[in-house]
Amino acid sequence: MSRLLLIPLLFLASCVTKPPAQEMSDARIAIKMAQELPGQQKKADSYLKSAEQALEEAADAIQHERYERARHKALEAKRNAQQAARLKQSKHH
Repeated sequence: MSRLLLIPLLFLASCVTKPPAQEMSDARIAIKMAQELPGQQKKADSYLKSAEQALEEAADAIQHERYERARHKALEAKRNAQQAARLKQSKHH
């Protein structure tokens, strides 16, 4: 019975120990899209800077093989970039 429990745990552990390549790619794309949108808005720029910083932190975490932190920071970067894009696309203030 314990072997049946061990197999899923090993599988989950292997998922966590891989670099978050897809998340990093998604974050880079979201940042690039937000950067290319026209418009200047302080709040959008702030979100974009936060996204860029989070992506740098994710890359640093990958260098140190801290993949769960890297995944978290990459997802944060994507969310911030998407928020920047939403703000840029909203009514001009």
